[in-house]
Amino acid sequence: MRILLVGDYPNDPRLGSTKVFVKLQEEFRALGHTCDMLLADELGARPRNRFARWLVEPIAALAAVRRAVRKAGPYDIVDVASAEGLWLAALRRARDSTRIIARSNGLEHLNYQRMLDDDRAGLWKKPLTRRWWYPAVRLSQVALAARLADRLIVLNDVDREFAVSHRWKPSAAIDLVGHGVSTRFLADAPTADQPRGRGILFCGTWDHMKGIHYLAAAFSNLVLQGRTSNLTILGGGVPEASIRAAFSADAQRHLTVVDRVSEADVIAAYRAHDVMAFPSSYEGFGMVLLEAMTQRLPVVSTPVGCARALVTHERTGLVVPCRDAGALAAALGRMLDDRALRTSLAERAFALVRDMTWTRAAVATLAVYERALEANGHR
Repeated sequence: MRILLVGDYPNDPRLGSTKVFVKLQEEFRALGHTCDMLLADELGARPRNRFARWLVEPIAALAAVRRAVRKAGPYDIVDVASAEGLWLAALRRARDSTRIIARSNGLEHLNYQRMLDDDRAGLWKKPLTRRWWYPAVRLSQVALAARLADRLIVLNDVDREFAVSHRWKPSAAIDLVGHGVSTRFLADAPTADQPRGRGILFCGTWDHMKGIHYLAAAFSNLVLQGRTSNLTILGGGVPEASIRAAFSADAQRHLTVVDRVSEADVIAAYRAHDVMAFPSSYEGFGMVLLEAMTQRLPVVSTPVGCARALVTHERTGLVVPCRDAGALAAALGRMLDDRALRTSLAERAFALVRDMTWTRAAVATLAVYERALEANGHR
């Protein structure tokens, strides 16, 4: 099968959405398929203004795919993220055998609702450009791209239910395919008696979607209570001073900020800490949660993204409500105080996720491609 992956993502495999394509490409090639990839670099550096870029991204993707086809020949499948597949699907020739797969790494419509909730909570103020330009341009393109594609891939049941209820596609044309972990995560996964002691780990971009306001409040509260456990912020992607400013002066003394690092260093962090904090208010999937569970790192999580399927309260982790700093602080404190609880939760979580590899995700994705090809008489 000849596959082309397309997404307006930075060419940095440490970033979640980019990592998805990089890992799928590796697996597809290992399984004997041809797989090429077009990221932001190939879609063009301009316009730099994000509001203008939203408008032209689908056109840029169409032009980039046509260049790729002229260079390498036609593809059986073009798997394209978000709105970028709009004109690819709309302008496809009737006899074109290429199938277009729309991919969502988290529905932007639901994340937009999360941003409105942040605004109401006083976390930030949405400018008028976000209030009318984003829904009118970007969100309408995302919806139309999903409708015009042959099939739609989503990451969780909530996103799937949204797409069905808004008549983007019938349920039979929407596939739920989760992410995975590299085999290196499982090749020498730590045992239950792995020495730890580094305290709490938060791994991800320092962004309101990740629940950072509530994490900062929860950890500052724990320090106020006299707890001296460390909190590590890994991969925030913003200046360290911006992260530290969110915490109380006392809490800052127990804070470690680490920039984005290699996958090997991320694994080492999972293995050194005692508990993972995952306080997001929205996630498409939440890859770091899965990765942590494969390293027997117990998790405190909100019920978003893959956590809805993977984290059962007091069985495979502790679940707290979104936007509740008090509940988050109590759960983190409970985890830090109870080693037996951490061990039992981590063991059951590991048993649940140990087979969730990128190989399995790639095989499930290939099955989606086959369904698209068979429905159109290409196989």
